[in-house]
Amino acid sequence: MTIIIRWNHKRFAAAIAIAISSLAQAGTAVSQDKQSTHIELAQADVSKAVRQDVANEVRIAGSLTPIRRSTLTSRVSSTIIELPVQIGDVVTKGDLLVRFDTEGLESAVTAKRAEIEALNAQIELAEAVLERNTTLGERGAASEATRLEARANLLNLQAQLRAKQAEVADAERSLAYGELRAQFNGVVAARPVEQGQTVAMNTDLMTIVDLSQMEVDAGVPTSRIPLVRLKQPVDLTVEGFPGRTFTGEVVRISPTAVAGSRAVRVFIAIDNAQRLLRGGMFTTGILKIDDQKDVIALPAASIRHDTGGSFVLKVEDGVLRRQSVELGTSWTDRDLVEVSGIEEGDVVVTAPLRDLVAGTPVAVEGS
Repeated sequence: MTIIIRWNHKRFAAAIAIAISSLAQAGTAVSQDKQSTHIELAQADVSKAVRQDVANEVRIAGSLTPIRRSTLTSRVSSTIIELPVQIGDVVTKGDLLVRFDTEGLESAVTAKRAEIEALNAQIELAEAVLERNTTLGERGAASEATRLEARANLLNLQAQLRAKQAEVADAERSLAYGELRAQFNGVVAARPVEQGQTVAMNTDLMTIVDLSQMEVDAGVPTSRIPLVRLKQPVDLTVEGFPGRTFTGEVVRISPTAVAGSRAVRVFIAIDNAQRLLRGGMFTTGILKIDDQKDVIALPAASIRHDTGGSFVLKVEDGVLRRQSVELGTSWTDRDLVEVSGIEEGDVVVTAPLRDLVAGTPVAVEGS
């Protein structure tokens, strides 16, 4: 006679083997050596070991922003006479973006250069006077005061010349700002001015962005930030591209949390060589941590410990067997632990049934 005790995994006490007494019936006795006791485990109490890719996951969300962008401002106060680009136009490094009316700037340069020429003439005269007074002083025909006065006049004119040369340099620089050209390949993202408009200095003219590299500024909870590392890969999905995944990489981590929140800014770079992505698109992603490929991982509850070390209970030939294991990476988010010593296909008790012991006959429900 075989008695099967069904194991209720919701209870923590192990089933106690029931002693069956022999009963005499119709002159026939059933001997005790033909009796046996089994524990039946539910399918939910065991798991079959399989190889898998496992990683902790941190979910992120944010908007895409071009990594490289430049806002051009006017360096002169003048009228825009040429504005050849519109929002959305693709520009190449060196392309003309804005041309100002430079007639006044050119006149200023010409006038200051003329002032320099006049000063050079005065300096030439002052040098001659100083030389003459020096010679006369050596002959006793001129006083020392006269020579010193001539020398001071020369030094004053030379100082004025240096000041005028600086003014000319500034005027020439302003004239150079009469044209603005693209500093890198990109796309015009904003252009708040119009041709014919007179603008003051430091007025925003346009914004150029480089779409080849995008960035996501995502907030990661402070409790999760210790898991984040530079160069960690991130799988991203972007609105407008259903079913498609973009790959990014952690490039920067803020040293402080955002004020008033419990999140740290993490910056993720995405290659956008095909120019499919645009600034402002919303994206979500999964940052994989402790990513391991083709490993056997079991629920943490299946790992048992005794004086002999770590082990699991393996169902083998209808009996629980003690199988020693070595532990590897632990994925707390997934409640999994990497183990070695178990073969793929082994059936292991994974429910927290602590009263089970090796050597117990068992049967798995439905097997």
